Parts: sequence; C-alpha cells; structure tokens
Amino acid sequence: MGEDDPGITYGFGRHRGLLVDRSGIEEIVYGRVLLYLEKPDADLIRTLAPRLSGVIVEEPVTPYAPEARALWSLPVPVLTGITVDDSWLGHEVVVDFDAATTAPFLLNAAGLRLHAEVASLAEALEAGHLADGWAPLRAEDLRALPDRERADLWKFLAESGRPLPPIRYFDEPAGGPPAASFGRRGVRSLLPDALDAFRTLVEQSPEDDPLIIVPMVAAREEITAFRAAFGSRWRLGLDVATPAAALGIADLVDDCHLLHVNAADLTQHTMVWDRTVRNDVLLPPGHLPLVILQLVEWSVSVATTQGIPCQVALDLRPSPQLHDQLQAAGVRDVSCPAPLIRHWRHLLDRTH
Repeated sequence: MGEDDPGITYGFGRHRGLLVDRSGIEEIVYGRVLLYLEKPDADLIRTLAPRLSGVIVEEPVTPYAPEARALWSLPVPVLTGITVDDSWLGHEVVVDFDAATTAPFLLNAAGLRLHAEVASLAEALEAGHLADGWAPLRAEDLRALPDRERADLWKFLAESGRPLPPIRYFDEPAGGPPAASFGRRGVRSLLPDALDAFRTLVEQSPEDDPLIIVPMVAAREEITAFRAAFGSRWRLGLDVATPAAALGIADLVDDCHLLHVNAADLTQHTMVWDRTVRNDVLLPPGHLPLVILQLVEWSVSVATTQGIPCQVALDLRPSPQLHDQLQAAGVRDVSCPAPLIRHWRHLLDRTH
C-alpha cells in the first residue's frame, strides 16, 4: 500500500485520525477518527459522520459502480480499495484523499510532542486522540470536580494509552487568603487544610508511584519543606514559574522527575506585569518575549543535560513564529489547554 498502489477516492483533502474498525466504533468519543470497513456501508458512514474525519474501505468501488453515487454524497471523504495493516488499528493514520494513499502518522514528525492540560472529563475527551500525553493535573481543578466525575476522569486517563499525568499541588492556598498575597502561593502555603485535601486527591490517583509537581519554587529549602510537610517519598517535579527557579534551576533538580516550565507565570513574574492586563510589548500575544525564551532555553538545556523530562506550558495561540522559537530553544514537549491541541496539530501538519 502506498503511492505505487493508490486506492479510489470519494472526497478531497488530507485528513488524520485514530483508525478503528467496525468493532471499535464504540471507542469513538470525539472526532478525528478514521473508520476502516471491509465493504462500503453508506448508511453507517452517514450516521457516524459527525464523529469521523474520513473512511477507508478495503473493497474497491469504481466510479462506474452504482454505489459510487452514494459515496460521493457522503459528508466525509471515503478511500476504497485499500488494505490496512492490522497493526495500524488504534493508532493515528494520515489519509491523503487527493493522492489516494495512506500512511502512519508520525507523532513527532515536527519535533514537538503535545500534552493536553485538562480540568474535566469533557476537556480530556476533547483532546481525545490528538495529544501525545497529558500535562500535570491541577489540584484545585481536581478538588472542584464532583466525586463521580473525578473517578471517571482518572478512569479515562488510565485507559488512554498514555502515562498517567502528574498532580500539581495547590497553586493557591486552600481556604487561605487570595492570590493577592503574591508570595504565598503554591509551595509557600502549606496550610493544614490544604495538606489534608491534597493527600486525599493523590490517594485517588490510579498511579502506584505518583509524580507530584511543586509550584512557585524559588529555593531548595522550599522543596525540603514540602517533603517534610507530607512525610512522603512521592516522586517530585518542579513547576518553573519564577525567575529565581529558572536562573537557579541547576541547583534545584536533584531527584527531580519532571520540569514543567510555566511560561505564563514566568512571563508575568519576569516582566513584572499583571498578565490579565493587555500589554503587547511586555506580553506579546503571538510569541515569547526574548528574555523569557532565554529562560526557557536555559531550563530545557539543564533538563536535557540531567536527563530530566521537560514540558513547556503555553497558553499562546500556535503560530509559525512561536513554533520556530520553541525549536530553536530545544523544546520537544509542549503542554497547552485542550482546545489548543487541535490548532497545534494543524500547524504541525502544515510545517511537516
């Protein structure tokens, strides 16, 4: 199968999706799914069309056959006369309906792996099969979910085929003063209520050896205080959100299992500007400020040298300029809100 053996297409464009066969229809939870059938079934395809990006049919259907008119009328493109390797089922596949060929999708084709930030089951379903992995879950988001939805979210994540996400400690004190107390966020606010609530949330994770992300760190002593407060040997990762953490990262990463560079907080704290107030000079909407890019690059370089996984968290709209910045800084893993995963995929498809 390939360019030397093209199929017969009913539709146009280049589409990608998780490949499932008829027996996998129940697995379809959100669009971007390619359906693989032995024989054309126009009624079935039309019923599932809102959840499909395209269809591959093993049996060829020539344009002269009576079935051809029905295939042309479908709202999704169909490629016929293609036999797919069974090992492709359950994986991302690209179908070029113009060239009438298929190919496995290389998740890291453009050099970036995408990790979805989710705060609910709906957002996890939205990221669906487009994300390479999951960004850390925020403790405050988990606490806000009803018990049943929290359990369903963990079940979905555990069955997603990707490693379970870390849990980030409360970024703001539970039951304490508001975040206006600028220096008392995250690791600096180890209130008893927050400690108890966080232990409960971690215990609900299916992970046997959970990874905990410690936010708002600036000094090694804060990591030590966090360990002492919980009396646990959880694996720890660091949320790099302060200039102190970024500049001194080499002194903070002993026994660190993940660096999570929080570009939004890091920009706000470095530029000394409230990120809720627009300022296109200090907080450009389409790319990282140069000084922030330098801090990101330094953090990534230390992580690479130490063999520590590193994610850079971005809320910015994906753009070619931002992509080029990340590539130049050596970034390989990006975390972003679930709705941006699709836009990143679109950009990466065009740049590959």
